[in-house]
Amino acid sequence: MEWYEKPVRMMRWEYMQNVSKMKDMDLEQLAKMKKEDWHINCEWFVGAPGVAPGLGFQTTFKAEGFERYPGFENFDSLREYLPYAHKYGIKLLVYLNMHWYSYEFAKKHPDWEQLISSAEPYGKIHPLYGNGTTFCVNSPWRNWAFRLIKETMKTGVDGIFLDGPVVFSDCCYCQYCEEKFKKTYGENLPEKEDWQNFLWKDFIEFRRDSLAEFLRDAQKAMKEINSEGVIFLNAGGWQPSGWRVARDIEKMQDYQDFNGAEEFFHPKAEKSILATSMMAKYLTAGMKPAVVFNHYAMGSWHYIPLMPLEIKLALAQIIANRANPWICVFDPLAKNIGEKEPVAEVLGFAEENEEYYLKTSSLAKVAVHFSRQTSTYYLSQYTSLYKDLGTGKEEGLVLDQGTGKLVVDWERRKSINESLLHHSYIGCYLSLIRSHTLFDIILDKNLTSEKLKEYEVLVLPNSACLSENQRKAIKEFVRKGGKLFASFETGFYDEKGNLLEDKEWKEFLGIEEIEDLFPPMVGENYMTATEEFAGFPKSQLIERPIQTLKVRAKKSTRTPLFYLKPLPKIYMSLQGVSASPALLISKYGKGKVVYSPSLLEAFYGEYRIESTSQLITQIVKMLSLEEIIKMDAPSAVEIEVYEQKDSSRYIIHLINATGDMQRPIKEIIPVRNIKISLKVKQARKIYQLNNKETIPFVHEKERIEFVIPELKLYEVVVVEI
Repeated sequence: MEWYEKPVRMMRWEYMQNVSKMKDMDLEQLAKMKKEDWHINCEWFVGAPGVAPGLGFQTTFKAEGFERYPGFENFDSLREYLPYAHKYGIKLLVYLNMHWYSYEFAKKHPDWEQLISSAEPYGKIHPLYGNGTTFCVNSPWRNWAFRLIKETMKTGVDGIFLDGPVVFSDCCYCQYCEEKFKKTYGENLPEKEDWQNFLWKDFIEFRRDSLAEFLRDAQKAMKEINSEGVIFLNAGGWQPSGWRVARDIEKMQDYQDFNGAEEFFHPKAEKSILATSMMAKYLTAGMKPAVVFNHYAMGSWHYIPLMPLEIKLALAQIIANRANPWICVFDPLAKNIGEKEPVAEVLGFAEENEEYYLKTSSLAKVAVHFSRQTSTYYLSQYTSLYKDLGTGKEEGLVLDQGTGKLVVDWERRKSINESLLHHSYIGCYLSLIRSHTLFDIILDKNLTSEKLKEYEVLVLPNSACLSENQRKAIKEFVRKGGKLFASFETGFYDEKGNLLEDKEWKEFLGIEEIEDLFPPMVGENYMTATEEFAGFPKSQLIERPIQTLKVRAKKSTRTPLFYLKPLPKIYMSLQGVSASPALLISKYGKGKVVYSPSLLEAFYGEYRIESTSQLITQIVKMLSLEEIIKMDAPSAVEIEVYEQKDSSRYIIHLINATGDMQRPIKEIIPVRNIKISLKVKQARKIYQLNNKETIPFVHEKERIEFVIPELKLYEVVVVEI
């Protein structure tokens, strides 16, 4: 295995504008401290600073043809520090700012800047970090960037992290993009965002291709100097808005050695406690090792460390989901007492037990699809989806039901679809994690017959945009015995968001006819169980998701849930059960299809109503064969299980996020006597890695059962077979 294919623990020690203080430090002691106190084995070292007012054109090392950062005129930071880093087993990656440049530097190269559709520089209209501009990947700047990459690799470092470039929103309309687009597509660049214009969709793809081609050529330039060097950039996370900055790990992973994305903590952000876990699991769905970036800072108060339990929880979630942690430490933080202990505890544990993180394979038999095609091109055909519904909150005798007006402009409509998909992914993720269901995230390229053979259940949370080949692979998967759970407009559009008239696909989902969308409304609309189903007794009322299709089921389709007739206002009497089913269950070949006409996942993702989560998780459990692992623990305990075939053992990760119901977390409440049942024919020994204590177990009917006496924040249990 290459070094970057093994567990990597990354750090960036950020000095901001004071980076020149390094030349007065004992560099050997600095490297030793990072290795022994923080337990890292890979460091990002600033080569071209990302500091105000945009000094990415200056270097902290000798690079022929490039301006030196003040204070480094006679000091080559990379060549001076590298021997000490290597002495202590630290791989050195160089941070090169590739997205933020001063206006003064841009004046020297006026044809390098990214231009928006009005032909104005992006940085003039949207100053980067309040002061600065950015350059285009198709302009001659790319050659300047490749020269800097080559000069960097000549120092002998192990690789490069590119902070950028970014293809910003409404970019780029420079002469080089105009010429390249015309040559590729035979047309001029589209003037504005218009999702009915095929050229706009070509432009979206053009932007992503341009960034991927830049990375391809950057990798080539690096390997001309060092064929074993590594290179990567911030490839973006799972969020559906990633298309706006041309981020797509599936496009870029062919040309980089890690898939990395940010998951920073911010005190005011209403993020799930499992946000870091979700990002890690998403990134590991790619073909390359994953890295999750965390600032060790209290949000935007960078010089104060993140509260201990927050950083420990984030790091534990990352390594438990087979990703690599990265932390950025801001230099004055060193004056805060005890700043390194929380990080050292988790990274030290990972370092000490590295063998248990090597060559692991997932045991999950459930796959959840996160679709970049859908997040990029999906625009629902149903116009009533775009009404202003308000929040549905009643406060001070006033009910917020919005204006009811229809959103007309394309940009706003696209944002509404992105928001629905955003909440769909969150809702699906949280439901399954909180129910202790093992699952993998799969990407668009994984929707193949070969890949789907690994799973029993496929979940498509409104995977609206699917290619013909993807739809064929899904149908083949079910025909051969697989189980499918799909929702709302899954497969109603092709991979570019064009509406399909595919009657066969709708019949595959159990649909005879789609009439329309129920009038969207926040609150006071319901569905009911017409038979005992998913833990709901017959006649049980269940909250109806806001976005719901009115469909008729084809014959022989089981329909255990129905929608009630819609109410136009709250505080009205119920009007009885409608003729529209709320869940369709049908057979296809040897398999089974469960289809929800509602955006179930988005409803839970936004409103966190437990009955919706219960429905999602019980459907997945109903479709699954015998569970590989069962755990009796609070829903805030995450479990991840892997197999190490070479070592004949299972590795069980337990992360406890049971806290004091606020963030940042001040207290984690220990969970005691966690009962676990694992499907395995035999076991020789079970033990915990934290204290190396052996755990007694009983064996019955090809399952073993054991109890974890106490789980504080993070534990790894090893089952030797």
